[in-house]
Amino acid sequence: MSVKKSATEPNIEEAFKRHSPIAAKVKEEYEKALIDIFADMGPNCLEPFAAILLENENTILNKETLIERVRMRMSQLLPKINENFFVSNDVGKKLITLEVLKEKFEPFKGTNWQVHNLTPEERTRPVRMRLMDSSIRFLQKQINSQEKAIEIAMAKSRENRERIHNIQNERVKLYALMQQQTSYYQDMFPKLMDLSKKMIGAEILD
Repeated sequence: MSVKKSATEPNIEEAFKRHSPIAAKVKEEYEKALIDIFADMGPNCLEPFAAILLENENTILNKETLIERVRMRMSQLLPKINENFFVSNDVGKKLITLEVLKEKFEPFKGTNWQVHNLTPEERTRPVRMRLMDSSIRFLQKQINSQEKAIEIAMAKSRENRERIHNIQNERVKLYALMQQQTSYYQDMFPKLMDLSKKMIGAEILD
């Protein structure tokens, strides 16, 4: 029996699709902010470096050329760094998840949970519940392990029962054969005795 979702219950998949543009938007804003940092740089930003270079090496720094090279280099490098950061850390998915969670828990915004008024037992209840859940999972693993051991033992027991049954069948067959041989010997014994007597009598007559 399938359980119908409430009409007011948010659909997580739809929420993810609805908030998916946030990833590209934030990434674009980051790229723009990083580029703007170096776009605003001017030759005066290199004044301290130019002064040190002039003082120590008696060299005049071409600030205009250098700042242009730095700006060009950073404009090429920073988008790659930003792209790697977003991809390697799965930032897009995390941003979408954050927006979905913000939407999901919006009704609880501003709620006073009165944490400071809770008793120690109430405060530690979530931790104890997690520990209990871990204990249940551990016990379940133990039960599963024991069930496997029981299955193996039962399989061996079935094999042993079959082996014992086969041995018993062989014993019954052997016993029947012995009975048959004994009966045959009992039937033949008088005849052999008569034959022996006749042979002895014939020898005496000779």
